[in-house]
This record gives sequence, structure tokens and C-alpha cells, in this order.
Amino acid sequence: MTDIKKLVEISIQALENAYKIHEELGDKGLKSVQKNEHGDTSLVGDIEAEKAVIDIFKNASIPLRIISEEHGQVDLSDNPKFLAVLDGLDGTSVYQKARGKGRYGTMFDIFSNINPNYSDYIFSGVMEHSSKILYYAVKSKGGVLIKNNKSMSLTCSSTDKLDSSTKIYVDQFFDGKRKITFIFDNFISKLDGYNLLRQDSSAIHYVDLSNGKADLVLECTRKGNLEIGVAFGLVNEAGGVIVTKDGVSIENKKFLVLGQNKFIPIISASNMKLAHELIKKIN
Repeated sequence: MTDIKKLVEISIQALENAYKIHEELGDKGLKSVQKNEHGDTSLVGDIEAEKAVIDIFKNASIPLRIISEEHGQVDLSDNPKFLAVLDGLDGTSVYQKARGKGRYGTMFDIFSNINPNYSDYIFSGVMEHSSKILYYAVKSKGGVLIKNNKSMSLTCSSTDKLDSSTKIYVDQFFDGKRKITFIFDNFISKLDGYNLLRQDSSAIHYVDLSNGKADLVLECTRKGNLEIGVAFGLVNEAGGVIVTKDGVSIENKKFLVLGQNKFIPIISASNMKLAHELIKKIN
């Protein structure tokens, strides 16, 4: 049986290895390589950051099934015991425009089985490359931010009222890239006058929510929900919630089922009261 403590240690090592590769690549990471299965153009940096994570687990002989943005499904054993999700560089457009300065990161999560509910996470983590800040959470043990070998707990904000001061991240990049109005129709059009912000990286949206720098994150299911899979553990351990538009937590939803074939609005909030305030406003 694989020890949970060992899984956490290797996960941290894997995210640190992604940072190491990011630094070694420099501008070479910006070279376009191919289209991935989602139709997005993959860069060397995207692919190599994922490989950096995969290689750590391969060398450790961990029985993982990894679902990743660039490599697709990768089984590291004939009989995988755990499901992992991986996005090598979430926020590729930011990486292209401001490598080493803008905010983007590697996202990784391990679930306790290969057909998990969202609540079955063991470890959820993000390495923000430009700042070299590691954010991670462990099931039932809370979340941690580590920078310059100093750590602090991750805690969502106490904001529970929706007003003009509430900091709301909205994934407006989703609409623009796909030339549709899904996010606009479900969220933006109903929140005129509110404090709507964007970072063009789900990784940054969710670490800021889990660290109290944002109060709400509004987006939808897409591309296998890799980002939401990682986000749930971080947000949950920091005291926040992730719910569908009807106010139901996704904790008991199957990761491999929810929104895999359609766009579903997803609301992440610092607490359930704020989530319900938002839902009342947009419904």
C-alpha cells in the first residue's frame, strides 16, 4: 500500500521539478509544438512542465493514472490505484506574453481512487512560477502557502455579502477564446456594477480564492475539468465551497462525469452564504 505521506512528499517534489524545468527552459519554452486534444496550441513549456511531473512519479513507481492537458491519459502501472490530474502551465497566454513575470502555474492533484468524487482528493497543489510560491492542500489537514522556505496557512476570506467591494474573478478568457457568450450570459451580464476581475489563469483565480485575495471565482466545466479537480481540494481545505448554479456542492459529484460533455456554470466562493448570495443575484 502506498503511504499517503509519501504521496504528498512526491507531489511537492513533482511541482518543484516543474518549476526547475520552467527556469531551465527560459525562452525556449515559448516555442509552439502542436495542437493538443482540446484544439489548443501546445508550447514546449506546457509539454515539458507536465513531463517534469510525470517523470517524478514514474521514477517513484507510483501506480497512477494521470489525465493531463498535453499528454492525455498516462498510466504509470498496469493496475493504477490513484487518479491524478495535471495541467503543465495553466495560463499559457500569460506565459507567452510575460514569461517569468506574469501569473500562471502548474496544477496537480491526486485522488484516492481511479473513479473519484471531487471530495476524494488526497493532495491538491499549484506552483506559481514567477513568484516561486507553492500552494498545496492535503485532505483534512488544511492548506499551506510556501515562499522562501516560509509557510502560512491558506484561509478563504470572511466576506459573506455580495456588494461592489466583493472581489470576483470571472473566466472571461473562456468566452473570448471560443467566440461564445456562455460566461457572459450566465454571470457577467447579471453583475453590472460589481467588482469583476480576471487573471487569464484558473490556477491564479483559485490560489487567490484559497488565500483570501479573492472572494468568488466564476467559470464553467470544460476540457476535462482538470483545473476544477485541482481547485476543489485547495478551496475546500481553505474553508471555501465550490457549487453548481443550483447551490449544490460538487463534493459528491463524480470527477469523470460532471460536465464532461457540456458547459455547466461553476461557482467557487469563500463560504456557502456568499455562494447563495451570488446565486440569488444571477438566477
